[in-house]
Parts: sequence; C-alpha cells; structure tokens
Amino acid sequence: MATNERPARLALTAAVVVLLLGATGVLVRHQGAATTPPPGRDVAAEPGVVPPMTRRFGGGATLDGPPRAVRIPVPGAPPAGFAPVVIADDGARLVPAAYDGATRSFVAEVTHPGGFWGGLLDLAALGREAEPAPRPDCAGRAASSAGVTVEVGEPGPVWACVTAGNGRADVTLTSNSAVPYRIVLPPSWPGPVTRTAAASTSAVQLLGHPRRRDLLWPGAGVTYTVPFGLLPASIHGQADPGPALGTSLATAAHRAAELFGLTGGDPAPGVLACAADIGAARYTPDRPLAEVAAAVWAALGPCHPDGGEVVRRLVAAGIGPVTSSVAGASPAFEVPVTTGRAQRFTQVVAYRPRAGTATARAACATVSAVSGRHDAYRCTAGGTTYDPCFAAPGPRPQVSCPASATKAVVLTYAGALPSPPRPGGTADPFLLVLENGVQCTAVAAPDLRYACADGRTVLHGEPDTSSPLWTIEARTIAKAYG
Repeated sequence: MATNERPARLALTAAVVVLLLGATGVLVRHQGAATTPPPGRDVAAEPGVVPPMTRRFGGGATLDGPPRAVRIPVPGAPPAGFAPVVIADDGARLVPAAYDGATRSFVAEVTHPGGFWGGLLDLAALGREAEPAPRPDCAGRAASSAGVTVEVGEPGPVWACVTAGNGRADVTLTSNSAVPYRIVLPPSWPGPVTRTAAASTSAVQLLGHPRRRDLLWPGAGVTYTVPFGLLPASIHGQADPGPALGTSLATAAHRAAELFGLTGGDPAPGVLACAADIGAARYTPDRPLAEVAAAVWAALGPCHPDGGEVVRRLVAAGIGPVTSSVAGASPAFEVPVTTGRAQRFTQVVAYRPRAGTATARAACATVSAVSGRHDAYRCTAGGTTYDPCFAAPGPRPQVSCPASATKAVVLTYAGALPSPPRPGGTADPFLLVLENGVQCTAVAAPDLRYACADGRTVLHGEPDTSSPLWTIEARTIAKAYG
C-alpha cells in the first residue's frame, strides 16, 4: 500500500512547489486533504519552539491517519521576502508550502500525523553569512612603546586595533561588513601573521582555500606586524562581492535543506570553496546584482549544493532576498596607521608611479637590479640607463623612472615588460634622503650601494632599520623610498 501511494505524494509535492514559486495560484485539490478541525474538536497545540529564521503566521490544523495534504488558514499572501511554510507541532522542522489565494490558506504535503501551523521563512536570513562583528574595545585606540605612539584610523567596513612593543606595531583588522574585502598593503609590509575566522562556516572553510584565503571575510580578522620604521602608512581595502554571492547562495541552500529535514551538519567540504570560485568568475560590477546572482545560482550545479530540486526552486524564486546582504553599498576603505612625533623616526615612502608626457622611447629588457618591487624594471633610452623604472598606471605603455624624491623621467616602451620578480621579494630603499637633505640613489655596483647627489658622498653599506630612526654608515636617514 505504501508503495502504491508514493507516486501520488510525489506529484502533490511537485504541485506544492509550483504554487510556492508563484505559478497559477490555484490549489490542485486532493481527496482527503486535512483542514481545520470541526466545531468541538481542538486544533493542534501551538508549537513549543519555532525553527530558526521562521515566524508563525496564520492558524493551525491537525492531521490524523495516513500522510496527506494539510491546509492552514492564513490572513493573506506572504509578505515580500518570505516563503510560506508549515511548522510541525514539535517545531523540529519545516515543510514547504504554497499559498492558495482562492481560500487564503497554505497547503503542504506532510509525511506524518500530528499538529501543523502556518509559518513564514525569512529568505534574507537564509543567505546571511554572519552578523556584523561587534565593536572591539580596542577599536580606534592608540598604543605606545619606547616613546612611540601608534594610532589607527577607523573606517566603516572594518574595526582597526593596534598594539605596540619591541619596536613593532601589531595592526588587527576585523570585518563588520557583509561582503569580503581584498586587502592592499603598503609595498614594504610583510604578509599577515595571523588570521581569525568568524563563527560562519564560510569563513572557517575558506581560510584554507588558496584562492580565497587572502580575502577578509565577514566577521573574520587579520593581523599584521610591522616595524615602526615602516610607519606611517595606509592599508586599503576593496570590496569583492563575487565570492560572497556564491557562498551566500550555497549557504542558503544548506540552511533550507536543514530546515526541511533533508540534510544535517555543515556543508560538505569543498561546496563553499567551489561556490566562491563560481561567484568570483561570474561577478561583474556593471551588471545588476540580482541578474548576476541568478547566473551564479544557475552555475552552482557542479558544486552540489544541498537540498535537491525543492530547495533549488525555492532559492531561485527568492534570489533577491537571499542575496540582499550582499547588495548593500560596499565602499573602499583606507586605514591610516600613523606614529606620534615624540620620538624621531625615518619616514618610509611607498613610491607611486604616475603617467605623464614621455621624453624618450626606452627598451626595458630586464627587471630592476636595485629594487625588488614587483613592478620595477631596468630601462635604457638614448644611451642612458634608468634603474629603477616603475610601470605607470593607465592604458599607455609607460614607465616612471624617479630621478629624485620629487622628479621622475617618463619613458615609453615597446612590447611587453619582462616577467617581474616574485611579489614580496627584497624591496630595499632605492632612494634615501639624509638628515642634511642630501639624496642618495641605489646603484647596481658590486662595491657600492648608494651614490649621493652632492658628488662626494658614497655609501657602501645597508640601512640599519633596527630602530625607528634609520641610519647608514653613521648618517641619519630622514626618508626612505621603496
């Protein structure tokens, strides 16, 4: 008997899903559908608990006997951003439902007798990765060590904290945004020393994902340790919503499957990483977010999100609310990290090349011999060698070759620039400004490190950066350009 009844129950489930997704709105009636009890008989007891992301809506009904359709009277259609569901009287799980406008009721097929109540599933909560991080007590506070005071700015998308000691500052950024951010460090800064994940499964799983671990995920944190000599400086962040679209959709599918009793535990390993990769590949800022989200969801099949066809259709119909947490404004940010003037220190400047009017055509056949920056090259024009030259921003093939702290020679080049050294390599200062104002540029010579503009001073050693105020061969360095 059970085998013979199964096709009918599957057909009814499909009809409920179609109504849930806003088809004709007319209930396909099934013989024996349960309704509210007749006079003199009690309705189902109010459920002791309500599942997460769900709220009560409408009345209740009791079903005795074999599984069949149950109808719940409700005040009207579900409000925007919510899907109709039926709550079991024990509150343990939900059943997908459809709204029948003709009778103002929710209808669902249930698999066991008992009491059932109408409910609304919050679609936005399904896709929400994590609650914004609470403001730490240390946010925006200065720290001092050995007479040096370090301060951090406080932009909107992240909380910034700093501690100081042993000639170094530990700068920690904690995201309070709903989307991940790509962090851009000053060129001379080392990479992060620690990363902390939020309570969200996405952040925990993706910390080990090689292509996504460099993002600052919602609720997560990252700490950088830098010598005082590399300050002041600024950390920049750029929102990267694409991976968040993929993970929010995969997370929404998993949560819906859990609520419907189709799965349990965390998403399978690799699902969120796969979804993040597809979101990153499909996202473009010039397309409406809902359109991009629909394309990402349609492409997630190879990632095997949880829930099967019922959840797939539910998420597709609610794509806007499900991804609403990613849809808000995500401005770029800058965290200035400054030092107090109570103790003297060497100012380290990250040279930023600029495009301009080119003075000559150059051949840039090799990478720089004096700078390890990833965009530094050695160029020759008219018999003169310029080193370092930095790739200038913009569409024109130009390099900017600093001649002093305030002037640079702009050259054009033909063809492609040579493969740069690996980012994070040696980035020794290529230009020093001594305390007396004399400027010294790095040279590629076996027995000479810097040649100075006064024509008399030559420096053979390396800068001593062990204290905030750098020196070289007993001379104080006021500024160092890298």
